[in-house]
Amino acid sequence: MFAATKFTPTPRRLRREKTTISSSSSTEKQPVFVYCRLKPLNNEEPTSCMKVLSSQELAVTQEVKGTKKELCYKFKHIFTSYTTQREIFDHIAYPLLDDLLHGKNGLLFTYGITGSGKTYTLTGEQDNPGIMPRCIDTIFNSIEAHQAPKYILKPDRMNGFEIQTEDDAMQDRFHEVRTGNRTPKTPRRAQEKINFTNDGVSIPLTNEKTLYSVFVTYVEIYNNSVYDLLEECSGVKLQNKILREDSRRNMYVNGVTEVEVKSAQEAFEAFNAGQRRKKMAYTCLNAESSRSHSIFNIRVVQFEQETYDSKGKLVIPETNVITISQLSLVDLAGSERTNRTQNTGVRLKEASSINNSLMTLRTCMEMLRENQRSKANKVVPYRDSKLTYLFKNYFEGDGSVQMIVCINPSVRDLEENLHVLKFAEMSQDVKVIKPEPVPTVVTTKRTIKKPATPARIKMPALSTHINCSQIPLLKLDLCALDECENMINKVYTSLKQCYGTTDKFDKQITVQADEVRRRIVTLDKENILSKEEVQRLQLMGRKLHQKLQRRDAKIAMLEEEKVGQAMKQAELQNVVSNLHNVIDEKDLKLNQNKLDKEKTKQRLAVHSEKMNKELDEKLRRQREHLAASMKAKEIQIQKVREALNAEVIVRPENMDVDTIFDKGAKTPSATTENHLPTSCPPKRVGYNGTPYHRRRSRSADEVWLEHNTVKPVPLGTVMQPSMKKRKSVTKLDKAKDVTNPKQSKYCLVAQEQDTDGETETKLYKGDIVPTCGGGAQVIFNDVECLRQESPTGSPTK
Repeated sequence: MFAATKFTPTPRRLRREKTTISSSSSTEKQPVFVYCRLKPLNNEEPTSCMKVLSSQELAVTQEVKGTKKELCYKFKHIFTSYTTQREIFDHIAYPLLDDLLHGKNGLLFTYGITGSGKTYTLTGEQDNPGIMPRCIDTIFNSIEAHQAPKYILKPDRMNGFEIQTEDDAMQDRFHEVRTGNRTPKTPRRAQEKINFTNDGVSIPLTNEKTLYSVFVTYVEIYNNSVYDLLEECSGVKLQNKILREDSRRNMYVNGVTEVEVKSAQEAFEAFNAGQRRKKMAYTCLNAESSRSHSIFNIRVVQFEQETYDSKGKLVIPETNVITISQLSLVDLAGSERTNRTQNTGVRLKEASSINNSLMTLRTCMEMLRENQRSKANKVVPYRDSKLTYLFKNYFEGDGSVQMIVCINPSVRDLEENLHVLKFAEMSQDVKVIKPEPVPTVVTTKRTIKKPATPARIKMPALSTHINCSQIPLLKLDLCALDECENMINKVYTSLKQCYGTTDKFDKQITVQADEVRRRIVTLDKENILSKEEVQRLQLMGRKLHQKLQRRDAKIAMLEEEKVGQAMKQAELQNVVSNLHNVIDEKDLKLNQNKLDKEKTKQRLAVHSEKMNKELDEKLRRQREHLAASMKAKEIQIQKVREALNAEVIVRPENMDVDTIFDKGAKTPSATTENHLPTSCPPKRVGYNGTPYHRRRSRSADEVWLEHNTVKPVPLGTVMQPSMKKRKSVTKLDKAKDVTNPKQSKYCLVAQEQDTDGETETKLYKGDIVPTCGGGAQVIFNDVECLRQESPTGSPTK
């Protein structure tokens, strides 16, 4: 029979919290093994910024200020994008499982940015499982024929185990059958059952007499809080757990649910139940991004069973050795940058917590490396994060530590991958003490729990007292016949008295037999009723299980639709955002065009007003000058008239008309009257001689002064201005430009838009007339307007 025993590990000698530095030789230490796995590139990015130089060396090409720079990083082994899941398992996880079944602890975690393939490496798919499913299948393939009966070992909730009796274990198994072994409720979401492919890999065992029990736990660290994903709770929100230290100074999650599994399928069901509760969310970089660090622990408890009981069954001996080993598979959440994920609200808080915990892990590794290099003993900040505090005993030598760095060789992720590669290179410099199995001797205690069942109720004792005298010893002495006769009489009397009580004794036996028969019938009825109840409960449990499966399938389908709708909504939001940006750009251009148009109108209005003012001023001056000139001409004409009306008798031949005009203007008319008799009327004397000066035509030698206020647009009109000899100026800043005696014509060229938007050219023409003071004046006498019109267009009204 199995005796009830509570297993309490033997405590270590108390020591201060320290790093991996110890007085042991360097041969007893091993570095943190860091592996690298490259993710296949997407179709959108055909080129890679990384190149595998060898199985242990990786080259990264970085472009800095236009120059390319190549960086090299070394790893324990590099897995390319063509490496299969089986190869990774054989190279990394298989040695850890070998140590696990031989009593050694191990820690394996995946590290990298979001979307680099960490979860795929650890979990995989149904047809292509990852490290975790292959580990579970390999464990049960190895210990299939060496498993201890279920519930013989029971967790004590303090990171240890207690050994139960066979009766207690049987009661727990019966209770499991009655309750249907239901998995924890998953109120948030459900998924279909996942069955992974088993490759049949196994590990040879060295001791065939050892029995094994496998326990699994599944926890997550979300926003620096620890949650049990296998906890039985009726509410939606899980309860926060605390971390504690056991008697051997190992860290554990207090009150965590440890599920004993007897097959790989049971372990997968527990994993699926926890996976449904795991924090997952949609981000811009990953459709199903892990928002927490998930930790799947596999604990193997092994003990020897060498003796047999009277019935030939294996039992635990009085003194036994129990060895507990643990393999922790950690799926770290990926580091994120807010400028890429565009997270806000809850997602931003989650990303901040993830980055802080990863930064604490990096700080602890740097401190460990510094302590080992400088032989210092600085305090390592394990307590700054729940992640590092939970696994601090691994870094202090209680197990081997291995890390898989997942890299996406995309140019977009280069900057973040450089930080990951630097952390991986630095982690290889940290050394931990090689783990050794620590067996614990346990002495069983014979304290058997007896449940209160009807079979254990005390029955009334059968009365064996018979009211008869004690039969004397018969000693016959043939020499004394009288004494022999008396002795025979006494024996006869005693036998007669005993025979008289036989009927009473028979009746009592009959009553006891009836009572036993009645109890047997009662127990048989109860047994039949119990079997019927068990069958009814099993049928009900199967129906409920089928109902739950249908509901889970429906919920999973709805979840997939929800994820699809979320992705579609995100795409539509991106399209809407892009359209809004295009509309904003168009509005900005329209506003800019309107502003430019208004500015052009204002500029044209100002220019037009300025030109009008200048032209008005020029016209006013020309009119004033013309009026003055006309007045002077009128005076001269008046003088000529007066001179003609005067009596002129003889005019010298050498006197021209201008001299007469000048003399007429100077000589008063009274002087002329002295030479003419008053009685004779004045006679006009004709002048038939050839004049001394003959005026020639100036049209052939006209020189034009062309004044352009702006650079004119080339004219496309049929009629073009004809100015054979001309001088073009843009500004009249010199007087000699107008007073030049060679120039006789002036032309002002102005261009503007008409009402139809066509270019209209106006030519203001005039004569340059010298003034009396030596200057010159322009008298405008013609305006030409040149424009183009379409012959097919509608006439302008």
